[in-house]
Amino acid sequence: MATTTAAVFRRTADRELGTTESNWCAAVDSGTGITLSSILFGHRLSLSRVEGAVRELLATNPRLRSNITRRNRTLWFETRDEEVSVNISVIDWNEAPGAGIGEEDGEEDEETEEATTAVVEVWHRILEAEMNIPFPSVFPFPVFETKLYHLTAGTSFLVFRLHAAAADMSCTSTVARSFVDSLHRLDQLEKAGQKSIIKAAYQGSREEGEEEQEEQEEELQQLPSMEAAIPPGQAKKPFWAHGVDVVGYGLSSRRHAYLPFRNSKAPRMSRFIPATLTIEATDQLLKDCQHRNLSLFGAIHAAALKAVASLNKVGDKGEHYGTTVLLQCRHRLQPVLPGSALGFYHSAMLRTTHTSETDPFWDLAEKCSIDFDGAVKNRKHFTDMGDLNGLMMQAIRIPHLTPKSSLRTSVLSMSFDPVYEDLGEAAAGLDIKDNLACSSVHGVGPCLAIFPFLRNGCLRISFVYPSPLFSRSQIQKLVDCILFYLSAGHINPQVEKES
Repeated sequence: MATTTAAVFRRTADRELGTTESNWCAAVDSGTGITLSSILFGHRLSLSRVEGAVRELLATNPRLRSNITRRNRTLWFETRDEEVSVNISVIDWNEAPGAGIGEEDGEEDEETEEATTAVVEVWHRILEAEMNIPFPSVFPFPVFETKLYHLTAGTSFLVFRLHAAAADMSCTSTVARSFVDSLHRLDQLEKAGQKSIIKAAYQGSREEGEEEQEEQEEELQQLPSMEAAIPPGQAKKPFWAHGVDVVGYGLSSRRHAYLPFRNSKAPRMSRFIPATLTIEATDQLLKDCQHRNLSLFGAIHAAALKAVASLNKVGDKGEHYGTTVLLQCRHRLQPVLPGSALGFYHSAMLRTTHTSETDPFWDLAEKCSIDFDGAVKNRKHFTDMGDLNGLMMQAIRIPHLTPKSSLRTSVLSMSFDPVYEDLGEAAAGLDIKDNLACSSVHGVGPCLAIFPFLRNGCLRISFVYPSPLFSRSQIQKLVDCILFYLSAGHINPQVEKES
């Protein structure tokens, strides 16, 4: 076994993929669910140090060592416990293909050049490129890949690629923090000249903490599918009710409005626009939510809905918009899973909201919060899981059931809980300049995916959309409008954003 500084070598049993995980395999094949966690360093990283930190990351997170394979007619996670194999692709960005990925293909309108300046950073272009590189489709294939980019300015950009069947968005923070902690520890040992400790640390910790290790292995050995861990009775619904709900979802989706399509025929790719609220604006938003006893989700959802209504110019009449909301379920399962457990443990709920341009912001935010809280109280995150899984697969298999065969299943998709990003004190000592996470949506999915994060008192959002189904200038207007409502717009409801 390769040496590692990991204090514990964790194992997990091979198992069959659950229904949600299997469906995500199909979604990733379509182009949705290529999840990225990335870190920008202000210096050139040593490959050997990165390999050591990744080795420890793999040793302590068995799901990342898994391959997805096919046994007979079912998909399985096969996890290698006999060794920790580290494979890192090292790329000089000067020689990398697709260096122009930041350009908006096929757009010649006058606003394109100005809108494209929103993504001027080289590492943003790399992140977009990585979202559009598919996972292997030949079994078995890994669920985790690491790429190290050396940039021209003497900096390095590290990208962790996660398959959605094995990792949801909350895993991006866990992976980044674990890697940074390991890299910092290796860096300190190397600076102290204790290379022998680096080599022997893993074997020594197993011997000295064997009893504790066994307890931790037993605790983390179970990484069940979400369906297998739903508390008894929580997903119970009469057979006829499933049929009624499926028909209801189908009928309601027909009345949903979407963003105007720019090009529904050309092949698609995922693009993203990162955005950040200032500390002051974030603090004011959180205080306003707390004062009104509303969730941050309600505020972000309301801002996005009002932005869509404004872009579509619906006036007082309004439109019905569908939003796919992803709910973190680790603490709702049995057994309860720790927040650091890697896997896909989000449940999707489709919510329909009628919205007009004139709806007061906080009234709409309250409406969104109450609606979602009621759905969770009625266990919709468990009872409707199978129905929505079936509808997603139906859209993948029969695209013409979606508007213009676009594979759009809702206008928005967003997480209920923001991901808390904290790389710890080690980040400062490693010259980390920034980090970002996002996930592709150019297969089946929404018009706009909203991934919220909280870091150092700031609300950061990764907006991802399929191009050229929508243009960057079109989505940039939408993002600007959302940020407006989350900052100045919600404070004074009389203020109207200029179109």
